[in-house]
Amino acid sequence: MISLGRRIGFSGKTPFLGKQQKNNFELYDVAAIFRLPWMWRLNDRGWKVETRLITSAGALVGGGNTGMMATLVPDLALSGWNGLVSLDAGVGPGFFSRYKFGTQDFGGPVQLVATIGIGFNLWSHVYAGFRLHHFSDAGLYASPALGVDMYIVEFGYRF
Repeated sequence: MISLGRRIGFSGKTPFLGKQQKNNFELYDVAAIFRLPWMWRLNDRGWKVETRLITSAGALVGGGNTGMMATLVPDLALSGWNGLVSLDAGVGPGFFSRYKFGTQDFGGPVQLVATIGIGFNLWSHVYAGFRLHHFSDAGLYASPALGVDMYIVEFGYRF
């Protein structure tokens, strides 16, 4: 395990991807990041590319409703300066206990989660970061469902 921490997120009504959203959303979850076995060192100054798995579980709030959600996102990360900073991106499934929030319909309980983030190891065992998540059914349910972009602040313990 690389890290374990809290994340708090919010959305606006105008996403980077997709159509205008009907509701604003809030996200409250706990995320664990695991190192996968594939890694490539780029130089002797600590730069490397590695594979990770980001898992999370928490609550999504919007349109007067609250639903539980969990994600499982394989990720590719570039880290440098001996691990002080990392940039990552990944795509994986999200599972929603509720997919209708007020007037906004995500289409179904399984969503595609695309993520990109930057993280900083501030002190020994302390990290903080910023992440952009996009949830969408990606046409899986053949409905006029809408996705949502979440802007997430994360902080926690680094092992």
